[in-house]
Amino acid sequence: MRQEILTQLDSNNFISGELLAKKLQVSRTAIWKHIKTLKKQGYKIESVKNKGYRLISKPDILYPEEIKNDLSTDIIGRRIIYFDTIDSTNNYAKELVHKQTDEGTVVIAGIQTKGRGRKERQWISPEGGLWFSIVLYPNIPPYHGMLVTMMISASIANAIKKVVGIEPVIKWPNDLLINNKKVCGILTELDAEMDKINYCVVGIGINVNNNIEDEIKDIATSIRIENNSISKVELLKQILCEIDENYKKLISKNIKYIRDLWFSYSNIIGKKISVKLEDNVFEGIVKDIDDSGCLIVDTADGEVRVISGDIFYI
Repeated sequence: MRQEILTQLDSNNFISGELLAKKLQVSRTAIWKHIKTLKKQGYKIESVKNKGYRLISKPDILYPEEIKNDLSTDIIGRRIIYFDTIDSTNNYAKELVHKQTDEGTVVIAGIQTKGRGRKERQWISPEGGLWFSIVLYPNIPPYHGMLVTMMISASIANAIKKVVGIEPVIKWPNDLLINNKKVCGILTELDAEMDKINYCVVGIGINVNNNIEDEIKDIATSIRIENNSISKVELLKQILCEIDENYKKLISKNIKYIRDLWFSYSNIIGKKISVKLEDNVFEGIVKDIDDSGCLIVDTADGEVRVISGDIFYI
């Protein structure tokens, strides 16, 4: 109901409570209660006797009503859930999977208290950033699971370029960098059998308007630091639109498009890197990314296919 009220409110003209009630087929008391709730959420709404209500400004908070407004997607964002604070959006999204939630469900948090990245590393998720997870049921073989992360990272890079005017660089396998500092991390958690993927929960953390702690300022940055404060709502809506478009290409097996888009934001080919695995470290030059999203590295001992690991540029 609140989304419908926000759709009716105008910044230039008043609309009466009576007309709102008539259009939405509820009582004027119900309209008043919803307006009161919207004001508590940070919407600035002017109320004038005999004139009605007028929207003055909106908060930059990732309420479902704001995200769904004019969101032109087919899959991503069918269901949107928002928490002021939660331990981990990925954890909650996986709980929803077991309850058979819709594909494209998005779980958003204002703050995460136990955000995490790959290998259970802590991801600091204070107020001001974008912390969210997406539920996917991709009809692709498990050996193409890495392409989900590639599709997501390229989609986010596209959105940042369009909304912010900055072109990030994708660092394999799951980071986006601006000026060689991490601005975004992606955690793809996949449940699969031999021949099918049951589900993917993709966790995304983007430093937007949040503060960066002193101890990580040498390796991390935010969009606010690199450019200026921007609307998180606007950025998230663009990200969801980009993911929706590219996810449809992925599940239609247009792998070349996903690879080409990913490569347009990555400069890894030809780079000399150090690869750290669980029990091994080696150096080499990146030759290619194969159709499964794995690194092909030329080393002194021959060609190595890297499925996962941490890489460092030399």
